[in-house]
Amino acid sequence: MFFLRSMVSKLVFWSIILLLLVLYIGIPKFSDAIWNNEFAGSQHDFTYWQGRYKDIAAQLATNEEVRQAALNAPIEVKQVTATQFPLLMSDGSQQQRVDRCQSCHIGLENPQMTAENIIRVVDGVALTADQVAGYLDDPKHAQTRAVVKTIGAHPGIDIENGAQSQDLGVVHSRQLSYGVATQASPKPADQQKYAQDKTNLKLHPFPTFGCTTCHYGQGRDLVQDKAHGSPEHSLTPLLPVKYMEAACAQCHSTYNSGQDSQGFTISYLPQMTTIARGEQLFKQQACYGCHKIEGFSKGNIGPELTYEGRVAGTYLTIEHQIWDPRYKVNGCVMPYFFSAHAHNTDDPRLQDEPVDPRADLKGGKTATLDGPGEEDIQKTLDDHGYVALGSEQDKVDALVTFVTSQTGLNYAASPAQRFSNIAAYNLSNPPDVPVTVAEGKALFEQSGCYACHYIGDPNVKHVTGDPQYGKGGIFGPELSWEGSRHSQEWMIAHYQNPQEFVPGSIMPIFPLSNTQRAALSLFDGSHLPATGRRVSADQDMPSAAQQQAGAQVPNVRYALPLGQGQR
Repeated sequence: MFFLRSMVSKLVFWSIILLLLVLYIGIPKFSDAIWNNEFAGSQHDFTYWQGRYKDIAAQLATNEEVRQAALNAPIEVKQVTATQFPLLMSDGSQQQRVDRCQSCHIGLENPQMTAENIIRVVDGVALTADQVAGYLDDPKHAQTRAVVKTIGAHPGIDIENGAQSQDLGVVHSRQLSYGVATQASPKPADQQKYAQDKTNLKLHPFPTFGCTTCHYGQGRDLVQDKAHGSPEHSLTPLLPVKYMEAACAQCHSTYNSGQDSQGFTISYLPQMTTIARGEQLFKQQACYGCHKIEGFSKGNIGPELTYEGRVAGTYLTIEHQIWDPRYKVNGCVMPYFFSAHAHNTDDPRLQDEPVDPRADLKGGKTATLDGPGEEDIQKTLDDHGYVALGSEQDKVDALVTFVTSQTGLNYAASPAQRFSNIAAYNLSNPPDVPVTVAEGKALFEQSGCYACHYIGDPNVKHVTGDPQYGKGGIFGPELSWEGSRHSQEWMIAHYQNPQEFVPGSIMPIFPLSNTQRAALSLFDGSHLPATGRRVSADQDMPSAAQQQAGAQVPNVRYALPLGQGQR
């Protein structure tokens, strides 16, 4: 009996709760809430968002006919099949690209669905365009922000009407990285971005390109977190806006046109300036010496990157790898290009604001460098002694964008064209250059040699890594007195095959011509203490007869007077 009374009590209790809920929101709204999956939290599906859209669109309607049309619109799956742009799988196979994104993003092409209009209907607050970013960034308005980002108009939609033209605007902020459509663009950067969005959409209409061709994500899914590719589902996530240009390279393989004031390659396509800079950094930092990209570089020390962009969410691990090359493999020989050595107190870059190399891997939640449980971040500091520098973030973003763009596929080129380009690259030869010290110095700087080799004044006692005495990395031998260690002939032969001359060497075989190697040897050999001795070929290079007899190239190192290049 006690058991029955307990069950009856529970039934009565929950019946009362349900009745109060129905009375509070009304039976029609309650049924709509269930149908629209309103209680799903972050798992909202298309039924919920189409229901919200119908309600807001009806309230924004300019006449009764439009209002009734909005209310009577069926709730249905809206689908685009992008026949020209198949979905590339990680194993190289292809699937038909099917996008159902507009099933949730239902207001993409409705110019009435600006952020100001949606906020006015949902929250009853009237805002101007320059107030939108601050309002939506406020944590108190997170739900409204989700509504604006989901059912708002796409910035740059074509809403021209005959002789009259009406342009919306766009705003960006920390929480609105992709931007939302507004009545106007309050900042010059927003105005420039809106113009780009408008051009992009005219050239890439939704019915032809779909959404995931540019944004990535899971186009077939109809539940919010799965469609966006959240990490817990191990799916391809949406490309963050700072890496969006990686998708452009699926068609636009030629985009370089010149250099900016800082010497970085710029693009004739404004939408691809970041990826052009990333390609330039890939060359300047000598990434090409270690990493192979078919048709672009021939490195064989590090992993091949030809198909790196096929891996789901690859940008997450690429960024972490660049900040902290040893976060996965403690013995990784990749230099810390964009981090400062924490133990070198003379390095002025240590004053820069550090960044958490795991920020994106944590779903956008940034952890402090000394946060509890952040073992791999702390390992970077404690074991490796490097701090990721916030001032280098734009360079890292550019490199990540370039590497993420590598899929081995270009929709605008046939397979025959691609193989032809690769063949032409493989048959090409490095250029001949004047054999001078100046040319060798330029090659040394352009080939990223400073990433591994330090050069200072060979006549001054110094500490490697102290910027007041020189510059360079510490992963390779110091070259401050190279002219007194090896002959020019030894250097030239060493460039051709470093591993043969120095067993265990991690130096790549750079694709240099004979004249480039000769010029580089002149520059390296020019570093000589005032009292140092030059090494001749007969001292460190075995004769042809000796080599035929099996003689190994010795690693000759002449002793230098104390205080001259000695540490």
